[in-house]
Amino acid sequence: MTKINLIENKVLVPKEFNNVASKYDFATYLSQGYQEDLDNSAKWLGLEGDEKVLDLCCGTGKSSSACLPYIKTGTITGIDNSEGMLKVANEKFAEEIKAGKMSFELQDAMALDFPEESFDAIFMAYGLRNMPDYDKCLNQLYKLLKPGGKICIHDYSLANKSWAKYYWGILSYGFIVPFCTILSGSSKIYTYLAKSVLTFLTPKEVEEKMISAQFKSIQIKAHKSWRGPILHAFLAKK
Repeated sequence: MTKINLIENKVLVPKEFNNVASKYDFATYLSQGYQEDLDNSAKWLGLEGDEKVLDLCCGTGKSSSACLPYIKTGTITGIDNSEGMLKVANEKFAEEIKAGKMSFELQDAMALDFPEESFDAIFMAYGLRNMPDYDKCLNQLYKLLKPGGKICIHDYSLANKSWAKYYWGILSYGFIVPFCTILSGSSKIYTYLAKSVLTFLTPKEVEEKMISAQFKSIQIKAHKSWRGPILHAFLAKK
């Protein structure tokens, strides 16, 4: 059987998350700063409470949870292409779903089934890096935002410094991959994570692609502590 290279065939990445879905929250809970970083990016998005928010590549809903405190009369629509991850999200947020405050849908982030100008805000955590075509994805997201709408791309993007790749290599292959493999029983998606970050865009390159997609007022914020060189939030408006 031919070995599947997830870097070359990113379409298969969401399905690989099915294999770790039941233990994903526990693994990220033990990852220092994981939820705190999502919370900070959601805060920087500057939600006012009445927005219709698209949480793209929502996984088990940890990014949705980060947005939830800021939504009073608005709604959050979580989208992911992993049935296993969405099953966990639907169980976790059963009360919010029943109240009409949240919903979760199985969709391909590269071919979203929504009319143009459907959302006031988009939060995309750890998602752009997994897309087969960054430009196509960003152009689609621009169209889905209402005029004046806001977006936050939250992702591992290595600072443009000579040592950043070595730093990530030590963190990912020395800690993240073995640690999460033990917890989840599967190494494939975490090995892909390590490699995908090394091949992803630098913060400046993400900014350039957002400019090409017509986003305005772009800000780049590095997360604190040891995540500063490797994790960034990209904030912009339509």
